[in-house]
Amino acid sequence: MKIANIVSTTNINVSNDFNVVKSLGEIIQGLPTLIIGWDFVKKNYPDYDILTKKLEENLYWTFKKTEDRSKHEEDIYNFVENTYRNLINGIEYVYVDPILFSRRKIKKIITKIKGLKEIISYEHKGMIYIYGEKLIFGVDLSILEYMGFNTCKVKNKIITISNIFLTYDTIFIEYKKKVENLDNQIRFLPYLYSIDNG
Repeated sequence: MKIANIVSTTNINVSNDFNVVKSLGEIIQGLPTLIIGWDFVKKNYPDYDILTKKLEENLYWTFKKTEDRSKHEEDIYNFVENTYRNLINGIEYVYVDPILFSRRKIKKIITKIKGLKEIISYEHKGMIYIYGEKLIFGVDLSILEYMGFNTCKVKNKIITISNIFLTYDTIFIEYKKKVENLDNQIRFLPYLYSIDNG
């Protein structure tokens, strides 16, 4: 699944998450779009302000490398970063803390997790991240083990209620670059997986 468009007549080095095309007619409507080339903007957007990078809602521009190399690279970097950040806006993360949370709160969380329609879970270095309906729950197996819980039982219950259960070896390498673009917040991996496979 593509997350944004970049319109450029020259080669651009970005991830496959971006729809890189040569004309506005090829963009995927509704996605944030970056137009590269001052000459194109000047010709097609006569009311533009050279100091403002936003042309319209979800439509931005920057210089070609030959027009202003430093601005070109900086703006592409910022566009990519902002696109990934906007992608996770609205996703709520809840760290399930069995030490600080009351039993009542833990029960509410368990009920909420069981009520999710589509659950994608991911295990990574002693943590299990459970994603569904714009919510991510983080469960720390080492804390549960310290408190005397049977972590194998907990993990098996999570596997049972999950539509998809991902593990470190099978998926991390594929999503490593995407996670790096989200400040290495590994908890978003099941959400990213749901976008690609939803």
